[in-house]
Amino acid sequence: MMEKINSQKTTEKLTQVELSDTQREQVYKFANEMRNKVLEEICPALFDVCLNSERGALKNELGRVIFHLQKNERLNTRIGLEKLIDGALRVDAEKVFRILDNSGNDTRELAKKIRSVL
Repeated sequence: MMEKINSQKTTEKLTQVELSDTQREQVYKFANEMRNKVLEEICPALFDVCLNSERGALKNELGRVIFHLQKNERLNTRIGLEKLIDGALRVDAEKVFRILDNSGNDTRELAKKIRSVL
C-alpha cells in the first residue's frame, strides 16, 4: 500500500512542472540537440498540450512567446521546441512524457534527459 501512495505522489508531482532557471537551461540545451524531422513531429503535439491549459498556466510571458512563435509560423524550430516543452510541462507533464516516449528513439532519449533534470 505504501508503494501505491508513493506512486500517486509521483504522479501528482508530474502533473504540472515549473522549471527552475537551471533546469530550464538544461532542458533547452537538450532541445537544441533535436533534428529538424523530430521538431516537425513533436512540436504540433506539444502545442496542443499548451492549448488545452484549463488552469490558465500559460497566461504569462511564456504563453505570449508561444503565441508569437505560432503566429509567425516558427513553432517547428529549436526555439519553438524549447518554449513548447517549458509550457507543456507547466500544463500537463504526464502528457508531455507520453508524447516524447511514443514518438521515436530521439524523443525517448530527450524524455529520459528531461526526467533526469527534474
